[in-house]
Amino acid sequence: MFNSRGKRPVILLFGHVYKLWVGGIVSLMVILAALGIWVIKSEPPAYFSSQASLPVNASVENPPILFEVETVKENVSGENYFVNYRLKRDQFRQETKAMLSELLNSTVDKSKVQAQEKWLELSTKILKEGEVENLLKMKGFQDAVADVFPENVTVIVYAPSLTPNEVSHIQDIVVRVTKVRLDKITISTRK
Repeated sequence: MFNSRGKRPVILLFGHVYKLWVGGIVSLMVILAALGIWVIKSEPPAYFSSQASLPVNASVENPPILFEVETVKENVSGENYFVNYRLKRDQFRQETKAMLSELLNSTVDKSKVQAQEKWLELSTKILKEGEVENLLKMKGFQDAVADVFPENVTVIVYAPSLTPNEVSHIQDIVVRVTKVRLDKITISTRK
C-alpha cells in the first residue's frame, strides 16, 4: 500500500482523488456531447409537404405580401359565433405567422424587410383587438370580437340590441385604443 520512498499512499502516485472525479466528469460530458450530435444528425429535417417546393431564397420581383380575411359562416348563432370566430381568427394568424417566419429566414433582404413589417402589423393588430375586447368585457358586455384594420374597426357584441349609451362606450374604447375616427367604426350585435 505504501511506496518505497516514503510513507505515502499509492494513490498519490496517480494523482489526487479529485483529479479522478474531474476525469470522470469530463468523460461524461464528452459522451453526452457525442450523443447529442448523433441525435441531431439522425433527426430528419422538417418539410412542409402542403407548400410548393420553391426555395425561400428564390428571387421574386417586388411582390407585395398580402393577406386576406376569411369570414365566418353566418348561420352560427349565440355564444358559439364568438368561439368559432376566435378559433378561425387564431388559425388564420398561425398560418400567417408560419409563412412570415419562413420569409424572415430568407436570404433576400426585401423579403425579410416586408416580412418584418407584416409581422409588426399583425402583432399590433392582435394587441389592439385583444385590448378592445378585454375593455368591452370589463365594461359589462358578455362577449365581443373586434377586427382592427388601419382605416376601420368592426366590433361585434353579444347582445340583442345596444342602447345609445352602450354604443357611445364602445366607440370611446375603440377610439382610445385604435385612434380610428368615429365614422370608421362599425358596431353590430349578435345574439
